[in-house]
Amino acid sequence: MQANTFLNWVNQNLSTAGKEPIDTLVTGFADGTKLVPLVEALQGRKLGRLNKPLTEHHRLENINMALQALAEDNVRLVNIGAEDIVKENVKLILGLVWHMILKYQIGKTSKIPSKKLMLYWVQAVIPSLNITNFTTDWNSGIALQ
Repeated sequence: MQANTFLNWVNQNLSTAGKEPIDTLVTGFADGTKLVPLVEALQGRKLGRLNKPLTEHHRLENINMALQALAEDNVRLVNIGAEDIVKENVKLILGLVWHMILKYQIGKTSKIPSKKLMLYWVQAVIPSLNITNFTTDWNSGIALQ
Protein backbone atom coordinates (compact mmCIF):
# COMPACT_ATOMS: atom_id res chain seq x y z
CA MET A 1 0.00 0.00 0.00
CA GLN A 2 2.84 2.40 0.85
CA ALA A 3 4.57 1.71 -2.45
CA ASN A 4 1.34 2.32 -4.41
CA THR A 5 0.70 5.60 -2.59
CA PHE A 6 4.26 6.75 -3.23
CA LEU A 7 4.06 5.63 -6.87
CA ASN A 8 0.87 7.67 -7.36
CA TRP A 9 2.57 10.74 -5.84
CA VAL A 10 5.60 10.31 -8.12
CA ASN A 11 3.45 9.84 -11.23
CA GLN A 12 1.31 12.85 -10.38
CA ASN A 13 4.44 15.00 -10.19
CA LEU A 14 5.89 13.48 -13.36
CA SER A 15 2.61 14.20 -15.14
CA THR A 16 2.75 17.82 -14.00
CA ALA A 17 6.19 17.99 -15.62
CA GLY A 18 4.82 16.48 -18.84
CA LYS A 19 6.65 13.18 -18.37
CA GLU A 20 5.41 9.63 -18.80
CA PRO A 21 4.54 7.74 -15.60
CA ILE A 22 6.64 4.92 -14.21
CA ASP A 23 5.33 1.40 -13.61
CA THR A 24 7.14 0.79 -10.31
CA LEU A 25 9.31 2.87 -8.03
CA VAL A 26 12.03 0.26 -8.08
CA THR A 27 12.55 -0.08 -11.83
CA GLY A 28 11.29 3.40 -12.68
CA PHE A 29 14.26 5.20 -11.16
CA ALA A 30 16.97 2.64 -12.04
CA ASP A 31 18.46 4.66 -14.91
CA GLY A 32 17.79 8.16 -13.58
CA THR A 33 15.78 9.27 -16.61
CA LYS A 34 12.62 9.64 -14.52
CA LEU A 35 14.26 10.63 -11.22
CA VAL A 36 15.95 13.70 -12.69
CA PRO A 37 12.74 15.12 -14.26
CA LEU A 38 10.90 14.41 -11.00
CA VAL A 39 13.46 16.39 -9.00
CA GLU A 40 13.39 19.16 -11.63
CA ALA A 41 9.60 19.37 -11.32
CA LEU A 42 9.74 19.43 -7.53
CA GLN A 43 12.45 22.08 -7.42
CA GLY A 44 11.23 24.12 -10.38
CA ARG A 45 14.63 24.22 -12.04
CA LYS A 46 16.68 22.41 -14.68
CA LEU A 47 19.41 20.19 -13.24
CA GLY A 48 21.47 19.51 -16.31
CA ARG A 49 21.73 17.27 -19.32
CA LEU A 50 20.69 13.64 -18.90
CA ASN A 51 22.89 10.89 -20.25
CA LYS A 52 21.39 8.21 -22.42
CA PRO A 53 21.44 5.25 -20.04
CA LEU A 54 23.55 3.00 -22.26
CA THR A 55 25.95 1.92 -19.52
CA GLU A 56 25.85 1.64 -15.75
CA HIS A 57 28.18 4.63 -15.58
CA HIS A 58 25.59 6.77 -17.41
CA ARG A 59 22.82 5.55 -15.10
CA LEU A 60 24.91 6.36 -12.02
CA GLU A 61 25.69 9.87 -13.34
CA ASN A 62 22.00 10.58 -13.95
CA ILE A 63 21.00 9.39 -10.48
CA ASN A 64 23.87 11.25 -8.81
CA MET A 65 22.72 14.47 -10.50
CA ALA A 66 19.28 14.05 -8.88
CA LEU A 67 20.66 13.03 -5.48
CA GLN A 68 23.06 15.98 -5.43
CA ALA A 69 20.23 18.41 -6.19
CA LEU A 70 18.13 16.87 -3.41
CA ALA A 71 21.02 17.12 -0.95
CA GLU A 72 21.59 20.77 -1.91
CA ASP A 73 17.90 21.39 -1.17
CA ASN A 74 18.27 19.81 2.29
CA VAL A 75 16.34 16.63 1.52
CA ARG A 76 17.47 14.02 4.00
CA LEU A 77 19.29 11.25 2.15
CA VAL A 78 19.70 8.43 4.64
CA ASN A 79 22.22 5.79 3.55
CA ILE A 80 21.21 5.96 -0.12
CA GLY A 81 23.50 6.35 -3.06
CA ALA A 82 23.13 6.01 -6.79
CA GLU A 83 24.27 2.38 -6.61
CA ASP A 84 21.32 1.54 -4.34
CA ILE A 85 18.88 2.88 -6.91
CA VAL A 86 20.58 1.14 -9.83
CA LYS A 87 20.54 -2.11 -7.82
CA GLU A 88 16.81 -1.48 -7.09
CA ASN A 89 16.99 -1.48 -3.28
CA VAL A 90 13.28 -1.22 -2.44
CA LYS A 91 13.61 -0.03 1.18
CA LEU A 92 16.04 2.75 0.36
CA ILE A 93 14.05 3.91 -2.67
CA LEU A 94 10.86 4.07 -0.58
CA GLY A 95 12.78 6.04 2.04
CA LEU A 96 14.02 8.46 -0.61
CA VAL A 97 10.51 9.04 -1.94
CA TRP A 98 9.19 9.50 1.61
CA HIS A 99 11.77 12.23 2.25
CA MET A 100 10.83 13.93 -1.03
CA ILE A 101 7.17 13.86 0.04
CA LEU A 102 8.09 15.33 3.42
CA LYS A 103 10.09 18.14 1.81
CA TYR A 104 8.06 19.00 -1.28
CA GLN A 105 4.51 18.07 -0.35
CA ILE A 106 4.05 18.23 3.40
CA GLY A 107 6.83 20.70 4.23
CA LYS A 108 6.03 23.29 1.57
CA THR A 109 2.61 24.09 2.95
CA SER A 110 3.57 24.98 6.49
CA LYS A 111 6.22 26.49 8.72
CA ILE A 112 5.59 23.65 11.18
CA PRO A 113 8.23 20.89 10.94
CA SER A 114 7.13 18.08 8.61
CA LYS A 115 7.14 15.33 11.25
CA LYS A 116 5.06 17.40 13.63
CA LEU A 117 2.62 18.29 10.86
CA MET A 118 2.28 14.62 9.93
CA LEU A 119 1.70 13.72 13.59
CA TYR A 120 -1.07 16.34 13.82
CA TRP A 121 -2.67 14.87 10.70
CA VAL A 122 -2.56 11.31 12.09
CA GLN A 123 -4.04 12.53 15.39
CA ALA A 124 -6.88 14.23 13.51
CA VAL A 125 -7.62 11.20 11.34
CA ILE A 126 -7.53 8.58 14.11
CA PRO A 127 -8.01 10.45 17.40
CA SER A 128 -9.20 7.32 19.22
CA LEU A 129 -5.69 5.80 19.12
CA ASN A 130 -3.99 8.71 20.91
CA ILE A 131 -0.86 8.62 18.71
CA THR A 132 1.88 10.83 20.19
CA ASN A 133 4.96 9.61 18.26
CA PHE A 134 6.03 7.60 15.23
CA THR A 135 8.03 5.00 17.12
CA THR A 136 6.48 3.22 20.09
CA ASP A 137 2.88 4.15 19.21
CA TRP A 138 3.25 2.27 15.90
CA ASN A 139 4.72 -0.96 17.32
CA SER A 140 1.37 -2.71 17.75
CA GLY A 141 0.39 -2.10 14.12
CA ILE A 142 -3.16 -1.09 15.11
CA ALA A 143 -2.77 2.38 13.59
CA LEU A 144 -1.97 0.82 10.22
CA GLN A 145 -5.15 -1.25 9.97
